[in-house]
Amino acid sequence: MASSRGALVTVGQLACYDQAKQLVLATGFLGDNILTHFLSSFIAGGCATFLCQPLDVVKTRLMNAKGEYRGVLHCLSETAKLGPLAFYKGLVPAGIRLVPHTVLTFLFLEQLRKYFGIRVVS
Repeated sequence: MASSRGALVTVGQLACYDQAKQLVLATGFLGDNILTHFLSSFIAGGCATFLCQPLDVVKTRLMNAKGEYRGVLHCLSETAKLGPLAFYKGLVPAGIRLVPHTVLTFLFLEQLRKYFGIRVVS
């Protein structure tokens, strides 16, 4: 479960960042600057949090279970019985943790690209 969650977080961050940056730049209001990078990475952190939260919930339920579940699928079905919002329990605290991490990661990445002259072809 942890590796699946990690994969979803990474996919969410990378894909959403590039898409958000393209959308922000396409508006014409902002150029390729630190504000654009901040806004794009904030959006990417939110997307990544939303994408991985169901796996976070299932992983936490499995880790805290004392023999309640027969496996991952059983845990998924039992959680689904509680309704779709059950998969998003703890979304705000998870976002408070992941969004700043994502923002800092991409701000540093973009600044390193700028100072070392690395161009990204899009």
